[in-house]
Amino acid sequence: MSVTFSGLASGIDSAALVDQLVAAESQPAKALSTKVSNLTRQGSIVNDLVSKLRALGDRSRGLDLASEVRALKITRSDEGHVGAAVSAGASPSVHSLRVVSTARGQTVSSDPFTGDGPGVIGAGSVTIGGGDGDPVTITWSDTDSLSAIAARINDANAAASAAVVFDGTHHRLVATSRATGTAAAPTFTETGAALGWSSPANVTAAARDAVFELDGITVVRGSNVVSDALAGVTLTLTAAHAAGAPDTTLTVAADHEAVRDKVKGLIDAYNLVAGALDGQLRYTGTAKGSDTLFGDATLRQLQGALGRRVTDEHGGKTLGGLGIRVDTSGRLSLDASRFDAAIAADPAAVERLFVDGGLGAGLAALTDTYARGGDGMLAAKTKAIDGRVASHRKDIERIEAAAAAAGDRLRAQFTALERAISTMRTQTSQMLSILGQAG
Repeated sequence: MSVTFSGLASGIDSAALVDQLVAAESQPAKALSTKVSNLTRQGSIVNDLVSKLRALGDRSRGLDLASEVRALKITRSDEGHVGAAVSAGASPSVHSLRVVSTARGQTVSSDPFTGDGPGVIGAGSVTIGGGDGDPVTITWSDTDSLSAIAARINDANAAASAAVVFDGTHHRLVATSRATGTAAAPTFTETGAALGWSSPANVTAAARDAVFELDGITVVRGSNVVSDALAGVTLTLTAAHAAGAPDTTLTVAADHEAVRDKVKGLIDAYNLVAGALDGQLRYTGTAKGSDTLFGDATLRQLQGALGRRVTDEHGGKTLGGLGIRVDTSGRLSLDASRFDAAIAADPAAVERLFVDGGLGAGLAALTDTYARGGDGMLAAKTKAIDGRVASHRKDIERIEAAAAAAGDRLRAQFTALERAISTMRTQTSQMLSILGQAG
């Protein structure tokens, strides 16, 4: 550590002077730091806009296929017998359905046992077949309990699961098929000390298929969930109709509310982009700082392109025809009553505009042009901003290093000066002392 002298000999406050000179040398770095801060803020604005554009692109792609704008719904005249879900593969229609029986699995009880402890049954085995899998053989020894056998069966993932049931007097090992329907009913082949599952008398609930009448046609399935009887409709049978009860009416119809919600989702995403652009580009009478993108050519170009997309005709249709307006800030607004009226008059209006007219695909393509990573227009802007930030930071490091070096050099020079003055004063004092003695 060097020793410095600040004005002890010369009377000059060299430390303060050097600090002032170093601060003056560093001043350009402060200006550059402000530029870095402004550019970083601009970069954040671009990144936020990219995120909003990508969300708009996702919404637009959700409206560029006919299947995406042909939303359907299904209603039932009663909810006690069947559940129903509809997909794009369905067609508007009305159907009559009557549940004759629901599907169920088979349940088989073992012979009764006096307990569930080890050795309650002798050594034996059972091969469980049926269902879609291969037959599975489970063996047990004369020291196994019913619970141990049940666990072994369940671990084997056979066509039936097992559980111990106690009726208050006896224990039984009960097997239940894992799937419903007669085709899934398990079979049992026993050897040694048998459980009694192979005895028809021990079947406590026989497997049963689902039977229902759809538009007067009898349909049989092994499951209560039926997705192949009516195109685009999945039925879940829950209970049989009682004698004399009316059939359930299923109505498949266009879901205008769902379509409106999808369009509203796109409008909301669009408005986030439009609001971000308006916030940067609109002049409100107060000058905007250098940390904004006010007047940026790329943002102006994007704003203009989006505005043209939502105001032009597409396939002879416009957003205005659906009750969607553009305000002075570039944001969209939806008049729900006018939208519903337009759809009621022309159920394919949304499809004609977004799919046939290409508005959905066009908006998606436009957002990709600007927000795409790598070669998107905003990616290029981000790259340029990052390059300027990196360049400024290098200049800041260079300026600060040069200022620090200048400070070290000046301190060394002032220290040398102070030492020289101090030495000269010492020599002068000694000389005067010698001369005084000589006199």
